Amino acid sequence: MAHTPVLPAELTIYTVGELHPPWSAWLADAGSADDDTPVSIDAAAVDQIDGAGLQLLVSLANSLAARQRTLQLVDASPLLINACQTLGLTSLLASVPTLEACP
Repeated sequence: MAHTPVLPAELTIYTVGELHPPWSAWLADAGSADDDTPVSIDAAAVDQIDGAGLQLLVSLANSLAARQRTLQLVDASPLLINACQTLGLTSLLASVPTLEACP
């Protein structure tokens, strides 16, 4: 892929419905590559996330896994890192800092 897609600042129940169609279209392209390199998404801007937002990320990861690909959230915001660590989803993070490093 030529560029890394970027997650929006708000990844909540209020935005997931509108995000699902474009991310599904992106997934069709990203998951079709013939290599097994991780698919990276820039997650630095996320400043609001809830269960629906995390569910969307898990859904993307599972859809990629079905195509023998992995999802990696790059430069994840402290809020997103904390949410992933709290729910045991650190495998989505490109790098995993310690929980103490997150506010």
